[in-house]
Amino acid sequence: MSANAARLAGIGVFVVTGLLLFTVGLFMIGDRQMAFSRRFTLYAEFGKVSGLQPGAIVRVSGAKAGSVKEIKAPPSPSHKFRVELEITENLHPLIRTDSLAAIQTEGLVGGAFLAISTGSEEVPVAPANSTIAGQEPFNVGDLLQQMNETIRKVNSTIDEMKDDVQHAVQSVGDTVDNANELLTSVSDDVKTIASAGARITGDAAEIADSVRSGQGTIGKLFKDDELYRRATEIAKNADEIASNTRKVVEQAREALDSLQSKNGPVQGVTSSMKQTLDDTRAAMAGFAENMEALKHNFLFRGFFNKRGYFDLAQISPAEYRKGMLSARGARVPVRVWLSSAVLFESDPDTHTERLTAVGKERLESAIAPFLDRIAQAVAIVEGYSRLPTRDQQYVQSRTRASLAREHLIGKFDLDASAVGVMPLGVDSPDSPDGKPWDGIALAVFMEKE
Repeated sequence: MSANAARLAGIGVFVVTGLLLFTVGLFMIGDRQMAFSRRFTLYAEFGKVSGLQPGAIVRVSGAKAGSVKEIKAPPSPSHKFRVELEITENLHPLIRTDSLAAIQTEGLVGGAFLAISTGSEEVPVAPANSTIAGQEPFNVGDLLQQMNETIRKVNSTIDEMKDDVQHAVQSVGDTVDNANELLTSVSDDVKTIASAGARITGDAAEIADSVRSGQGTIGKLFKDDELYRRATEIAKNADEIASNTRKVVEQAREALDSLQSKNGPVQGVTSSMKQTLDDTRAAMAGFAENMEALKHNFLFRGFFNKRGYFDLAQISPAEYRKGMLSARGARVPVRVWLSSAVLFESDPDTHTERLTAVGKERLESAIAPFLDRIAQAVAIVEGYSRLPTRDQQYVQSRTRASLAREHLIGKFDLDASAVGVMPLGVDSPDSPDGKPWDGIALAVFMEKE
């Protein structure tokens, strides 16, 4: 082999070796930067980014998970910075919908990075391109500013209290001086009181000696046996009087017990009254049952229905549409149509519909023209719904009608048996616009004349 060929071969080996080393280094750097791992995109929003820059590291529970791809500035002061993150797919199961993103720093003066906490086990995994909650960063400058403001307020408070403290010290000194003057002025009176107390003590000792020797009225009471015997007799008489009084009370109690006994006159009258009330109650219950049976008897049912005696809860929507409440033309329905957009709103706690304040006022104004004749009429709250399935239509229309019925009964104290609900679903051929109605209709059936 010639020298030129050997030199070319050496150059080729050097170039190939360099390319291999460059490729290995490139793969090592790319693997360290997670350039070859699968990633997904996630977003977080912050009021301030506190030094966070594109390319900053993203960590999930301390493990390096990706980087910050882009930080989008808010369009107005009321909006927030939107941070776009690229995270490796192998840490995706740790990020849940309740995970928090927080801007932190490496040590005290290190660079800023984004830390994401692992979520709860029971909540779902955060989907790609979703937004997780951001925790506003802790700013040392804000803390120092707050401390500065606090120190300034403390200094101003001390300055304001300086005069009050001096005044308080001066008041304490004046009080001490006044107390000294008061003690000096009353010292003679205290001496006089002490002297009088000594004299009283001596007099009390003399009285005790005279009583002990049997002198005076109290002394005779202690020394004379005759007085003791009289006091003993008085005590015995008091015991006899108390014993006689006790016997009288016992006799009165026995008399009352005999009156209230099982065979006594009072108990007999009470038993008779109770038996009479029970018989009356049983007779009224039987009469009510007989009337209810007549209402459902096929011979008398037409008569009672014409007079308005029917159970609204037992009327089906099909019978209602056939005009069962019209009583063969004797009653004419008058309807007031009310839209659900006016009457109802969604309850955020139960996710069900409820009457709004405006809806209650509209219901009250709708029934107001019929209140003077409602006692001789029948009111039906018709419920309508435009949900896709018939079972959903039935449930929603009945719920809407029931809410309106309960409010009207409670507001105007109406007869509950004369106010019914009728879930009609999507069937509303008489609606104002001729289309399926969404809401309720208040139908009042009144005598034709």
